[in-house]
Amino acid sequence: MSQDELQTFCLLEVERLLQSNGKSLRNYAGMPVPNNSLVSQFSNLMLLRELQYDTVSLSREHDADLLKLNEEQRVVYDKIIDCVSNKKDGFFFVYGFGGTGKTFLYRVLSARLRSEKKIVINVASSGIASLLLPGGKTAHSMFNIPVDLTEDTVCRIKNDSPKAEVFRLADLIIWDEAPMTNKLAFEALDRTLRDIMVSVSDRNKDLPFGGKVVVLGGDFR
Repeated sequence: MSQDELQTFCLLEVERLLQSNGKSLRNYAGMPVPNNSLVSQFSNLMLLRELQYDTVSLSREHDADLLKLNEEQRVVYDKIIDCVSNKKDGFFFVYGFGGTGKTFLYRVLSARLRSEKKIVINVASSGIASLLLPGGKTAHSMFNIPVDLTEDTVCRIKNDSPKAEVFRLADLIIWDEAPMTNKLAFEALDRTLRDIMVSVSDRNKDLPFGGKVVVLGGDFR
């Protein structure tokens, strides 16, 4: 990213924060404003963040950590990578007690795909667990899941929003500590992704999570 691009990115972030509080950079004399010729490139800041990972560093990290996967982890890794690489839908549950290497597996998967400029959405059911995932967020924050859930609930994501565009382009969704979450939250995400992904292909409305490769993880203790 060039210096001009970096400055535009930072100014857009500041502008977004100011606008959320009813202000703008233009309200402050002498403050720079985003370069209009570059603004279009940064219209979706969330997407930009997902594509700004250091691919060289991640490739090295992946190659080193891949050798550390045990036999079971490697089987899961290969199946998930096969789905993503061949653009097949897939729904997986990675079961294991704490300390069995689930998070390590997620890190290897994330490093592999992000080193290839693919988009991985890492979430967890709790804030503490999300901190252990590379680029992790809480599921409720990322998916805009309402607090009050019913059998008809959908996530608060508009089809024409920047976040919806990120989901359309996402190659893998990982949700750790899944058993901690109400099943209605997963059903809400399923309905939302089907609705978002139907714009890509009509068949996606009949596929779990709109045809996305989704990995849930956790244990039921």
